[in-house]
Amino acid sequence: MDTVVQWNIRGFRNNFEELKLLLNRSQSAVVALQKCRLGEGQLPPRGYTLLFPQGGSPGGEAALLIRNGTRFSEIDLKTGLHAAAATISLEKTLTVCSLYLPPNSRVSKLSLAELFEQLPKPFLVVGDFNAHSPAWGDSRRDGRRRVLEEFTAENDLIILNSGEQTFVHSAYHSTSAIDLAVASPSIAAECFWAAHSDLCGSDHFLIFLILSSHFNGNTNTTFNFKKADWNRFGDLCKLSLDDSVADIELFTSKLLDAARASIPFHKGTKNKTRVPWFTQECRQALRERKKAQRKYFKTPSFENFVNFTKQKAKAKFVIYKFQETVLEDICILFKFQYFL
Repeated sequence: MDTVVQWNIRGFRNNFEELKLLLNRSQSAVVALQKCRLGEGQLPPRGYTLLFPQGGSPGGEAALLIRNGTRFSEIDLKTGLHAAAATISLEKTLTVCSLYLPPNSRVSKLSLAELFEQLPKPFLVVGDFNAHSPAWGDSRRDGRRRVLEEFTAENDLIILNSGEQTFVHSAYHSTSAIDLAVASPSIAAECFWAAHSDLCGSDHFLIFLILSSHFNGNTNTTFNFKKADWNRFGDLCKLSLDDSVADIELFTSKLLDAARASIPFHKGTKNKTRVPWFTQECRQALRERKKAQRKYFKTPSFENFVNFTKQKAKAKFVIYKFQETVLEDICILFKFQYFL
């Protein structure tokens, strides 16, 4: 199944390493980011294309990452809102829009209509709307929620949120649901919305939108060599391959037939990028951070808040340290090979 991820990253450069881990683990076709603070010339993580408005204002606060190999067409939006959008070809064509609405900015039904009218249907608009309403799981009510509630109702749009909290306000030890996903009616029933349990260095949880199986065309089947029956493979090769098999295509075909009959399959994710610096120490640091986060959320005391803050800083330092070590080793190896 294909997955669209939405995340208020709280600074693209600030959380770049966490973003790379996310991409490696999820292999999402599309990642919608908010509060990116991007500038011209910003490079994307390996394996992805970065789309965001450039050369004007507003720009750099909303962005899309699209996995390489995924066909897409960027939409040149004419809007005063922080937004980035593209029509993306999964098994079904879908428009995805990343939207960031700053808390103190003025948002009207007219400005939303101007944006949504530029999006080919079916579409999925995801982002940090900074709006509070019990309609999507928030305990508070504010003025912006009325605009969104009326706009979605008048345009027959569906808010996909399940009621889970999406934002943690550490200073006030409180949570809220301000990250929303709005979908066209035709695809709403085919999308499953879920909030992740880890902040991953931000103050917003990752949001996963899982698209039903008919969207999917991006998983590949590979051989599970650990469970191979090599004796059977050898016997089948002896039976089917002889000196008469000179044609390379026929040889390959017979070899694959033998492999399929003796080596089981497992489904892997296409073009998964390895992260060489992600060591056991990095994993442990992330576990400790998540443990401190759970403890703080369960008992929001000052002591637990301080511990959570320390573990966040430690995890960030450990990831950065091991990444730098690997980069230094690569540079040393390159210099050694160059001067041989």
